[in-house]
Amino acid sequence: MGIDMSALVGWIPDDSGHDALALAARFAASGSVAVRTCTVLPQSWPFPSMAKVDAEYQRWLSEHGVSAVRAAQAAIAELGVRTADPAAFYVTNTAESAGLNEAAKQYDADIVVLGSADGPAGRFAPGSTTDSLLHSSSVPLALAPRGTRETVKPIGRISCAYVGTSQSEDALRTATVLAAAWSVPLRLIAFAPRASTSFPPLGGYGAEDVVSAGWKQQAESLLADARAALFSTRSDLEVDTATVAGHGWEAAVDAAAFTDSDLLVVGSSRLGPIARVFLGSSASKIIRYAKVPMLVVPRGSSLRANLEEQ
Repeated sequence: MGIDMSALVGWIPDDSGHDALALAARFAASGSVAVRTCTVLPQSWPFPSMAKVDAEYQRWLSEHGVSAVRAAQAAIAELGVRTADPAAFYVTNTAESAGLNEAAKQYDADIVVLGSADGPAGRFAPGSTTDSLLHSSSVPLALAPRGTRETVKPIGRISCAYVGTSQSEDALRTATVLAAAWSVPLRLIAFAPRASTSFPPLGGYGAEDVVSAGWKQQAESLLADARAALFSTRSDLEVDTATVAGHGWEAAVDAAAFTDSDLLVVGSSRLGPIARVFLGSSASKIIRYAKVPMLVVPRGSSLRANLEEQ
């Protein structure tokens, strides 16, 4: 099953920009994905004057915009990525998130790709632009952890955080379509972080084990039902399930044993009357600790709809 997708990379000529572009290149290596980059520069005051300072500011914007575009073009050429037209451009806006949202809408992007603002190697740390987009984007956000630029290999497996809610159902649909389109295995994961044990536990030392065992049985049943439902409609898919636990979110996410070829798909909550990304506490923790690229899917996102039509 061939698909056509477009990825808009939020480009800054630094490590985060190169990480984001490398993730887009991985998507392109996995299927038919055209890539373009967008740099957002700070907009001038709304009423330009004839003063020399305004002319100098406009010149500064132009010079930095052209420089960013050239850097993006060079990075694209080095990666050998298939591009859309224009392959690289810059815009001005009062906020980087607003500029990327407008560009995504203008060019009908299926995914917006962002690099990590800071944080430890191998993880994604949201900055102010990512935080804003997580509350305003109507298309899925692909998050590239620090160091993604070190390898450009096709996606080898899609993992999907699944708990049976409407948000995870939306994520599962997108993950399923991508797994089929890119001919890769699909894994459904239920995370079970355990809080630190109180001493002495109010229900006895064995109470938490009983609760955890009950939760695990319920989660495994939920995953088995989802897997069976997938097989009933997509028998061509290779689908696996995993219930992972740990003391705290970091240990639980680490227990998922992600590989460097994984893409983790996470669903979002709904903010307001229209589809937007809004992360609940669980999704926020997963993003904080996962050491793989992630795709955050808004409810009713255009990516899922576009792929299912092809």
